[in-house]
Amino acid sequence: MSQSTAAVGAKGTGLTVLGSGFSMGLQLISVTVLSRLLTPRDFGLVAMVSVFIALGNIIRDFGMPTAALQAKSLSHQQASNLFWVNTALAGTAWILLIAATPVLVVLYSEPRLAAVVPAMASVILVTGVGAQIQIDLARQLRFKALVLSDILGQVLGLAAAIALALLGAGYWALVAQALTAALVTLILRAVLDRWVPSRFRRGHDSGNLFRAGAEYGVAYLLTFAQQNADTLIVGATLGATPLGYYNRGYQLLTTPVGRLLDPLSQVVVPTLNRIRAEGGDLNAMLLRVQFGVGCAIVWVFAMAGATAHWLVPLLLGPGWGPTVRVFQILAIGGSIWVFSTVSSWVFILYEQSRQLLRYNLVSKPLAVACLSVGAFFGIDGVAWGYVAAMALSWPLNLFWLSRTAGLPSRSFARNGTTILLAGGLGSLAATVVGTVLPVLPAVPSISLCVLVGTAAMLGALMAMPVTRHFLVASLQLLGAVFARKIQEAK
Repeated sequence: MSQSTAAVGAKGTGLTVLGSGFSMGLQLISVTVLSRLLTPRDFGLVAMVSVFIALGNIIRDFGMPTAALQAKSLSHQQASNLFWVNTALAGTAWILLIAATPVLVVLYSEPRLAAVVPAMASVILVTGVGAQIQIDLARQLRFKALVLSDILGQVLGLAAAIALALLGAGYWALVAQALTAALVTLILRAVLDRWVPSRFRRGHDSGNLFRAGAEYGVAYLLTFAQQNADTLIVGATLGATPLGYYNRGYQLLTTPVGRLLDPLSQVVVPTLNRIRAEGGDLNAMLLRVQFGVGCAIVWVFAMAGATAHWLVPLLLGPGWGPTVRVFQILAIGGSIWVFSTVSSWVFILYEQSRQLLRYNLVSKPLAVACLSVGAFFGIDGVAWGYVAAMALSWPLNLFWLSRTAGLPSRSFARNGTTILLAGGLGSLAATVVGTVLPVLPAVPSISLCVLVGTAAMLGALMAMPVTRHFLVASLQLLGAVFARKIQEAK
């Protein structure tokens, strides 16, 4: 394994984690500020559209960026062909969504969607043009350009939203946030990459890329159905206000984490592909990735769930009481979800697009069924349906990969289960401390609970042999990085 490749990958991971941490902070600021300037109905209205924007994004990509990212080699002509296909798909999704606007107005009995849907659909067109530019930067391992453009787009998008919300624009502030972030990110990446596509030409072995992309695309459509069924069900059956409560809990918990996992895949896949080409042990590296990512995300969910009765009012303000319970339930499902996400990278690394499709044909309808059953019990029931869906999906994911890609599923299951148990112990310790605390302001209470919960989780990880060596190795690596930075500063 090349030390330079591993070093670039480690640096890219560090930059991505740092950028994602900044993004999480921006997300929290966005939630905290905009939840005080806007109403649950405003968020619920945009959430109704977001389901179909997510569908448009799947159609826009249809797996083409994933096919480009996982390819061992990609010529300029192949990348250009994928660029034009992505642009055409984005244009098609944009037109279809605008044409479907009257149907959405009737579905939700919400006439204001007649203006909101076409405006939000423009985001699909903008991001579709930039899809292959983003992949080109990732394949060059230019992670700094990806992180900086993403952060600046978010900052300016949030600034636009706050300004419009203060002016009384209501839900249009959220529309402006999405449009501004997409445009700024596209412009910055185009300038930094300086990649210019050539005209579309047939051949050049693009057919295999299109075929793999289509298989990923259908698989992602099924994932979309699972990820957005809860929003669609709550919005259609309970209305905008309950959806606003549910959506804020879901977004507050999963969006910041998604800001880490989505860009991290653009680091993990190309870096591990290079390491594998240089003779590295892919499964061993993936196990380390699962441990590092799993510990970080499970810790976030465990501590957030344990302190939710302080955290949610602190971030959202008064009037969001029903969101607290939803937030706590979803934290359980999110802790399992992260391991399914890491496992999904295995399909890409092993170029198992068809197997990912087959797996999703089984797992995603099962997940939607769980959410549908939960809907009979209100928004809390939908949240428990999400937990059940995640609890079924991850073991099935590992079983599938063991049969199709030779993944040592027992090692991954043992590693992940141990992290979940440690996170559960940490959350329990934080909850117990929270119940015996005297009446204190929110910030000191949260800080003390998180401190105790973190210590309990670390203690559990050190006590179990299956994770101890991973934790020690991670701490040693972190210490070496800090020592090197201090030496460089001198």
